[in-house]
Amino acid sequence: MKLNNKGMTLIELLVSIVLIGLVLTFLLQLLTDLRNEIDNNNFAYNNQVNRTDAIYTISKDLNKYTLVGVSDTSTNGALVINFHYREGLSNTKTATLRSDSNTYTDELGVEQTKYYLRYTSYNGEKYSWEMKGAELDLCGNFTYYVDNLSDNYYFKLNIYLYNSLYHERNNKDKNNAVDDIEISYASYKSDLNRTNASYLTGNTKVDKQIGICTN
Repeated sequence: MKLNNKGMTLIELLVSIVLIGLVLTFLLQLLTDLRNEIDNNNFAYNNQVNRTDAIYTISKDLNKYTLVGVSDTSTNGALVINFHYREGLSNTKTATLRSDSNTYTDELGVEQTKYYLRYTSYNGEKYSWEMKGAELDLCGNFTYYVDNLSDNYYFKLNIYLYNSLYHERNNKDKNNAVDDIEISYASYKSDLNRTNASYLTGNTKVDKQIGICTN
């Protein structure tokens, strides 16, 4: 019997190398996506308690007192949102939500920044929450509108958080909303003091950026 001792041709070898390369590239991308998903889930979980507590604390004031206005006084690199409440017949009292940060050098000599949300409540109580492993965007969004049929108004305040290390699924170009600070509220239009703040103005529909924005 005549044996065929012919080996692989150069073309067959190149095709095999290309196919192996494609498979390895696919597997590498799959592992990268999986790692990114795990990192992002861990990031969201680490901040879950602080985010929930921040939203709960602010919402307690919103639900207990009569809101008459919301204003933005962000300056000097800090996001500052004021919630104005009615106090008595003609006076108002203000609760303030602000961003803060602390830059330091770690044990490896690398400069790091920690971001915080700080809140002074209606009663003057002070709260602080560290956004662990997160970069806090100083440019947020405020949406407000009035439902003329029910005579109620609604607003939603969004403050965006990103992974402090570059993350293709949670950065300024592609935000993952699951870890953002979102405060929603609804009440009667008749409660509003239209001269007190710029964002709650009667029948106006507002969808605008707040804080320190570049555009």
